Amino acid sequence: MKKITILLIAILLVTCKTSAIKNEDIIVELTKEEQLNKLYQEKIKPLFSSYIDIKIPNEFRIDKNDNSINAGAADNYIEVSQGLVDYDKEYIKVYVLSHEIGHIVTLNQAKKFKLGSQIPSGIETNDYKKAEYLADLIAIHLMLTKEKVLGEELKQNLEVVQSLLGPEIFTHPSAVDRVTLMREYIDNSIQENADESFKEIFENIWNMD
Repeated sequence: MKKITILLIAILLVTCKTSAIKNEDIIVELTKEEQLNKLYQEKIKPLFSSYIDIKIPNEFRIDKNDNSINAGAADNYIEVSQGLVDYDKEYIKVYVLSHEIGHIVTLNQAKKFKLGSQIPSGIETNDYKKAEYLADLIAIHLMLTKEKVLGEELKQNLEVVQSLLGPEIFTHPSAVDRVTLMREYIDNSIQENADESFKEIFENIWNMD
């Protein structure tokens, strides 16, 4: 009887140990949509924590018919393309979504700089194009100062960003012009304080002709 009891205890111990190992080995694999949502919640939204009086969207919507690298932001949701969901470069995802939230916080940032509450339209550069420049500037500034690993990756691969941006149209500057402005911010921020560089270029865009 004593031998049987010892044997049973040994079997139970082995079973428990095996179960523990199996539980530790279980890895929950997230879908690509869940991975992007996790990235948004954990890395992108915190970039905008200083904008305390702005409502950053929580809801995620996916346009499964859009295979381009695209996104859009509204007051209560972010819409992303299936192409962005499937894209494999994390720094591009952070840039694209930060750019979209950048649109939401642009006027708030302008008020902080005492520039007014409406983007002025220049003779050559309309307010739509200025809004794109400003959202780019906000995105790259926040990435380089708060999410430095991905920001540095973005900084080293601006040609990839340029390849994903479209040609000049009425509402958007050309990809070349947008990346040129980002490079200007990067160069200036190396030579002086990043926040001062951000403010200076923000004001320059705001007052473009």
